[in-house]
Amino acid sequence: MTASATVALDKLRTDLQQYAHLAEVRYDPVVVDPVLDTLADLWANSVVGVRTTTHPVHEREVNARVMHPGDPTDLIERLRAAGLLTYTGHPMEQLLAEISAAVPVRSGVDLALAGGVQKIWLVFPELIGVERILGFSGMPESARAHAAHLSRYGGRIGILAVDFDARTMNLYSNVFEPGHLAPADIAEILAELDFTAATDDELALLGRTFNLYRTFSWSEPGMRRICFPVRCEPSSFPTHLDPVLARFVDGAPFADPDTRGFVFYAAYGPNDRYFKVQAEYAAARQATFPGGTAPRTT
Repeated sequence: MTASATVALDKLRTDLQQYAHLAEVRYDPVVVDPVLDTLADLWANSVVGVRTTTHPVHEREVNARVMHPGDPTDLIERLRAAGLLTYTGHPMEQLLAEISAAVPVRSGVDLALAGGVQKIWLVFPELIGVERILGFSGMPESARAHAAHLSRYGGRIGILAVDFDARTMNLYSNVFEPGHLAPADIAEILAELDFTAATDDELALLGRTFNLYRTFSWSEPGMRRICFPVRCEPSSFPTHLDPVLARFVDGAPFADPDTRGFVFYAAYGPNDRYFKVQAEYAAARQATFPGGTAPRTT
């Protein structure tokens, strides 16, 4: 590792501790350090995002995501060889392998600062149709049961993520222009799913959403959650919604302090809602976006 990469990694380590402090959550170097060291080349040179939620403190986490310019095969092999990711024969493992062998894909990994490796991400430079993505082996039946919904709202898939801890999968739609989904559309989506309704204030914000993603489980028949993201400047971030959001946006450190970008998320389920904030900690010159389209900041 070069001297500059070592400096970048040391700064990231310090900054992640600051993020944990802002979110009032635990930072465990015993689980963090092995993941940073195993993927040091990526953490020092690739796209990194850090995020937390407005969950109660005892349920809250801070996660750091780093992107890998290739398919997930090498990434997964490195993590498994280091004892940081365990395969157990779950269908998600077959799903990852089958998709990676069939289509062009970039990848990434989520690190929970108190728990270790959490998610593996697949980013599709060429968008995949709903029918094709649902046809891969290992896909949760709950996702297939929502084929009509997935086709109607978004229609093409830009990202797939599997959560090894929660045993869930996220499907992200293609990126679209803010305003493509109007507040009335979002209210209709939530009503159709019989999910918690958004307030008028939330709907006004979510009219700027640039895609949407849904969470499915292999053990439940329904959709677990739907989430709407909005890319923001610090000045336009809705920090008034929760003190956690305000602390995170005000105090977030960045690899480059002159470049401070955030993403706001509103997540809805059958019985609740919560918000998330992601700091775009480090950006690369050649980041891969789903379908080649970068979300627009509003």
